[in-house]
Amino acid sequence: MLERIEIPDLRWPLEQHVELIEEGNRRADLFTEKRKSTKRDTIHNFVVCDFGMVGATIDFIARNHLASGDTFCEWGSGMGVVTMMAQMAGFRASGIEVEGELVQQSLGLAADFGIDATFFEGSFLPDEIDEARSNGLSEDPYWESITDVDNVDLDAPSAYPDLGQSMDDFDLVFAFPWPGEHFFFEEIFDRYAAHGALLLTYDGRNGLNLQRRL
Repeated sequence: MLERIEIPDLRWPLEQHVELIEEGNRRADLFTEKRKSTKRDTIHNFVVCDFGMVGATIDFIARNHLASGDTFCEWGSGMGVVTMMAQMAGFRASGIEVEGELVQQSLGLAADFGIDATFFEGSFLPDEIDEARSNGLSEDPYWESITDVDNVDLDAPSAYPDLGQSMDDFDLVFAFPWPGEHFFFEEIFDRYAAHGALLLTYDGRNGLNLQRRL
C-alpha cells in the first residue's frame, strides 16, 4: 500500500543545480540532434523532466529527513541529471538506464562535474518478474497489467545484479512514467520496494507525486 505525502510549494531551480541542469539539457539536445543528423532512430522514451522542480523536491526530502535512509535510485535515468542532483543532496545515488548510449552520456556528465553518482545499463525491473512470468503467472491480474505497458522494455536484463543491490535496498526512487503508465511503476514499487521507501514520480503538467510504501 502506498501513502501520498504532500509536497509544499518550493522555489526552483536551486542555485547549486543551475549549471548542471543547463549543461544536461544542452547535451540532451545535442544527443538527440546528432542521432537525427546521422539518420539513426530516435530514442522515443528519452524525454527530460523539469530538472529544477525535481532537484528542489529531492533537496526538500533530504533536508527534512523524509527518507528512511540515504540510498537513491532513478528508474530510467536518461542523461543522469536527477541522479546527480540526488548525490549532491547527500544520497548515495545510482541511475538505471536501458539505453547504453545514455549511460555513457551520464558517466561523462558526472565526471565533468565531479559528481560521484553511479550508472548502470539494464532494466529497473527486478529479476523476480522474469521468474514469475516464466512460472506461468501471466494470468494473474498483476502480471497481465505488465503487458499493457508500451514504453517500458520488459525484456532487457535487470540491472540490479550489476549494482550489487536489489530494489528493496533503496530508500528513495525517482521515475518519469509515460502518461497512463504510472500505475505500472506504482505496482512494481508497492510489490518489491522496502517498507518505508519513497517513490517520487514526475507527471508533466501535474507536477510531482511523492508516496511512501507502508
